[in-house]
Amino acid sequence: MTPESVLQYLRTNPEFFEAHAAAIAQITIPHPEQGRAISINERQLLSLRERCRKLESQLADWLDVGFANDDRGDRMHRLVVDVLGAPQAERVQILLNGLRDSFGIPWVYLSSGGAEHTALAQQPDAATVPGCGPVAGQQAERLTELAGQPIASLAWVPIETTRGQRVLLLGSGDAARFPADAGPQYLQRVGEMLKALLDGDT
Repeated sequence: MTPESVLQYLRTNPEFFEAHAAAIAQITIPHPEQGRAISINERQLLSLRERCRKLESQLADWLDVGFANDDRGDRMHRLVVDVLGAPQAERVQILLNGLRDSFGIPWVYLSSGGAEHTALAQQPDAATVPGCGPVAGQQAERLTELAGQPIASLAWVPIETTRGQRVLLLGSGDAARFPADAGPQYLQRVGEMLKALLDGDT
């Protein structure tokens, strides 16, 4: 007899628990934290409570993410309304200012080449794919020099316009502000909006 064979028997014969309920209730096992003896039923109840706590914590995390996404979506919507309501010649700058002010991004920079490409040399796909992550070493030094302020994390959005490629850089002195595992969907939306505005100026 092995633990696996006992488990298999119990799985295939659930009526065993009903037939021997009284005997099972008398079996005691150690409490997982306190060390005292408890019944199997009590141990199962503790396991269910712990599972419920984990599910509640997971649900709370999901709700926090959902609320954050709703808030981010609302701010983006208000920014789009502001941009559309502005004169054509001012829309790009209003969008850049809105990213800084509405989302609290310390450094917002749009350029068409040069120093920012050198600063992005450690992200080989930065010319084609938006992304983000912490920066360090020479890259952080180049970005800090370009921004005129400390840059520890960065988001980048390549924008292919009718006049050539542009790059939107969003930087922060907080290394955790733009984590590498953050989803790129909002960056993609900003890039699409900027592309439409820049192409509309041609």
